[in-house]
Amino acid sequence: MPIRPISTNTASAYDSKPVSIWHRDISSLLKFNYQQHASFRELSVFSRKLSFLLGAGIPIKTAISIVSEQLPGRGLPKLMPKLNAKLQQGESFTEAIHATGAFPAFFCGFVSIGEATAKLPQVMEQLADFYDEQAQTKDELTAALVYPIAVTIMMIGVIIMAVTFVLPGYSRIFEATGAPLPILTYTLLQVSNFMVENARLLALGVLVACITTVILLRSRHGREAVSSVALTIPLVRQGVSFRLTKSLYLLLSAGLPISQALPLTQDVMDNLRVKHDLSKITTQLKMGKPFWAALNEIKYIDPLLTGLARVGEESGQMSQTIEKCQIYYSQAYRHSVKRLSKLVEPVITLILGLGLGVIMLAVILPTFELAAIL
Repeated sequence: MPIRPISTNTASAYDSKPVSIWHRDISSLLKFNYQQHASFRELSVFSRKLSFLLGAGIPIKTAISIVSEQLPGRGLPKLMPKLNAKLQQGESFTEAIHATGAFPAFFCGFVSIGEATAKLPQVMEQLADFYDEQAQTKDELTAALVYPIAVTIMMIGVIIMAVTFVLPGYSRIFEATGAPLPILTYTLLQVSNFMVENARLLALGVLVACITTVILLRSRHGREAVSSVALTIPLVRQGVSFRLTKSLYLLLSAGLPISQALPLTQDVMDNLRVKHDLSKITTQLKMGKPFWAALNEIKYIDPLLTGLARVGEESGQMSQTIEKCQIYYSQAYRHSVKRLSKLVEPVITLILGLGLGVIMLAVILPTFELAAIL
């Protein structure tokens, strides 16, 4: 059976005619169509268990029934009955998982390779390793941001309480004594009065800003803008190189040519701009342009990757070259995440500490003024 990668809709947003959000029903932008998708961790566990059962010689239908009873989480287990039903109807494993709509196109495409080459157990093991690494990287990045975000929210809450409730008390005391307020305290008190007097207006402004943000993020142009801005962050660019080389290595090592492997990598990317650029590269490859030359036109791609891709393409050892690249970028990305976690915490603590220090100074200064007067 010929190898046919599963088609994706990742580039459809760019191939279709642009539509202004002002010509659409605004309610459609605020409507959330929730569809259950498998997480990286669920995909990893599912692939690992299925690989073990298939490697033991158990047929796919029986293996899926066994795995369905042992899956953790809340997303994938709910979709197993549909997957079982498709298999019982005589559909292939690739067709069955594609019909559920919960599996990424990258996963479906890689499974189709396994079925076509009769190496499904090995392919499932490779997918398990891949999604396990993706899940671990995501967990590390989340852990690096949770503490700073929690500290930021707490400190902002303390500052708002001090400005809103504590400083007005000093104002009444100084009015009774007729003493002038310190400049710092007076300035923050004006801010406090403005927040109290315009609380409803400020709340309305925050609500409007949130709705506007949701509309922009759900529009094509808004998501494009956010994706482009995100690529100016070095850590995001490293993540792109890591995912691109990792997914390409898996597909190339399975025997796919670069022209068929590249479209499947689009599903691994969570950045709309990257999806669009990969689609452009795929089109250029079909026109006969070398992969490294097309990759060289993407500004956020590391020149090292472009240079090594050229060496691999010209020497006919692209798979081996991409393997070395994915090891390098995996280590670099993980190192950057760990460094971020160590750097963000003290920086945010310092900034918020300075803000809180200003608030405390504004509270303490009037106390000394009152002591001098009394």
